[in-house]
Amino acid sequence: MMRDLSAEIIDLLSPRPVPSEWRWERAESEIGARVPQDYKALVAGLGGASILDDCLCLFEPDSRETHMDFANLVAERDSAWRRIKDRGFRVLPEKYFSEGNRLIAFALVEANYFYWIARPGQPEDQWGVLIVDADLEDWYEFDMSATECIYNLLVGRIEFPVFEGLFSRSPHAYSRL
Repeated sequence: MMRDLSAEIIDLLSPRPVPSEWRWERAESEIGARVPQDYKALVAGLGGASILDDCLCLFEPDSRETHMDFANLVAERDSAWRRIKDRGFRVLPEKYFSEGNRLIAFALVEANYFYWIARPGQPEDQWGVLIVDADLEDWYEFDMSATECIYNLLVGRIEFPVFEGLFSRSPHAYSRL
């Protein structure tokens, strides 16, 4: 069962975020999928697109900043996957790009993206997480929610060579874009 750790993430942050309300209807309509509730709760609790520890960027709906807008980024990533597939590159694991599966981007660290693994017939609150490094060489799959993954990254339960030392500070710093 996927867990919502949005409140635990917010408790780790300094300065304390200022919550805000977000409308997800446009973004969900544009991407053709609903966004998991734990992520919506996290973005609402943080006040939108934000940077954790000066490196983890979370996407928000209806952002004034095109490069932080959730629907815009999902469309950009979908387009990038299509270009890679159309050019015949063999770097894409078939299990993520077959039978109606879809990767939906929700965050990034530098050029390393975090995705939900959206599978046909699976409710959005049961989507696992995939982290793909910028070179498309390493694909890390987790059977956990977005907030579980982010929380575990922040508390050191998940470590990646590409993120070495990025999340070692405590308390974790928060800034709004």
